[in-house]
Amino acid sequence: MEIENVPGKKFRGAVDGGEARLLYRRTADNDYDLVSTLVPQESRGKNIADQLVRFALQAAKNENVKVIATCPYVKHWFEKHPEERSILKTPSAQ
Repeated sequence: MEIENVPGKKFRGAVDGGEARLLYRRTADNDYDLVSTLVPQESRGKNIADQLVRFALQAAKNENVKVIATCPYVKHWFEKHPEERSILKTPSAQ
């Protein structure tokens, strides 16, 4: 899947059933607040959401900013990938 960044709005990719997307907002500190993940039913179970999160993290790393895991899927993703937690913005730092 080819993923693109729609600046200030979402990371998206074309998949079976339509568009997979990870919606975000930029904070006052220019961090990424990852707010919602959507993968069409036809494409679930294919690690599409994982690819979107990894793409978002790489974008944040490239910009030297943090991410906020507002989306429940993204929160769960970080629980499964503790090696990536250094990019998370801690609640006390928000």
